[in-house]
Amino acid sequence: MSSIQALLLATCGLLAQQPEATTEPFDSPRFGLKVALPGSWKLAVREEEDKVFVALIPQPDPEKPGVALCELALAPESLDEYRTRIEGGAGRGGKLARNEVVDTPKGKRLITVREFRPREGGLWRELSVRVVAHRQMYTFLLNVDEATYPAAKLAFEAMVDDAEFKAPDTGAELASKPENRWLQREFRFTLDLPEGWSPALAPSSLALFYANASAHGIWADNVLVLAAEPKERDLEALARDLPAQLRAAEPDCEVLSCKVIDQPLGKKPVKALETVVRTKRGPFSMTVLERRFQGERYNYEVKFTVECSRFDAMATDLRKSLDSFGEAPGEAPVAGTRRAT
Repeated sequence: MSSIQALLLATCGLLAQQPEATTEPFDSPRFGLKVALPGSWKLAVREEEDKVFVALIPQPDPEKPGVALCELALAPESLDEYRTRIEGGAGRGGKLARNEVVDTPKGKRLITVREFRPREGGLWRELSVRVVAHRQMYTFLLNVDEATYPAAKLAFEAMVDDAEFKAPDTGAELASKPENRWLQREFRFTLDLPEGWSPALAPSSLALFYANASAHGIWADNVLVLAAEPKERDLEALARDLPAQLRAAEPDCEVLSCKVIDQPLGKKPVKALETVVRTKRGPFSMTVLERRFQGERYNYEVKFTVECSRFDAMATDLRKSLDSFGEAPGEAPVAGTRRAT
């Protein structure tokens, strides 16, 4: 090999180890994330459910592009708690090649590497980097074939290193600090949260409001509010029928209570159906306290989900929160619609 050929090969190797120079800005105020996507990555999904973005990465086989994405979830008590969960077998399968929490100049990160061997042959690597910011966990994930991995990894790591995090837009604002009262800006209702609770980005677009407590392990007790078109409902009949409906949907659930009560709302109470149910959510035993009632604008469902071991001690505060629900003055959209965020 001539000295010129050797120099060319060395130069190509150095170039392959540099991230892409061309990037495209991606900014999501709703999810609180701003990144620079490599120019060759094609944005395929933007702000869809828990996906902040999904981008496709060119590979030798154009029918099988690689993928880079960012998902948003509620933050665990610590990244070490989540690392332990992965060690226990949770996740996407494949061979676990690396799984450790590392310190970086920008804080702790959980780095996980999995290896996959598809039936048609070859090797794919999946690199995920988890970062906690503003009570949320951002999971950046890269999944590409072996040939693409070295260059894609550099571009991916550069993107994560330069990522900017801001508080996501939960749709709520603090209305009164002493009561920990929060206003849902668009749908114009208020709720006093238990001490230490605060709004977070809802895991489902169906929830108009979502808030949680500090995490215990990888779980955080939470409350959500749903709303539908205001219609008269026979709550007494629903109280008779709902327990059987719940058991049909979840045979192992235990309906502890299902009764019609008075719900403070406005100038006079309205009737509400309150249910208390014990059930399972994955490996967790949960107690769900829910009230359904009709307001002037919507039919509301307000639902607390807490671990069974804490429910009895919290029940009084949870019901106090439910009693605090109110409709605020101002224009609100028709049920089933929401303004763009």
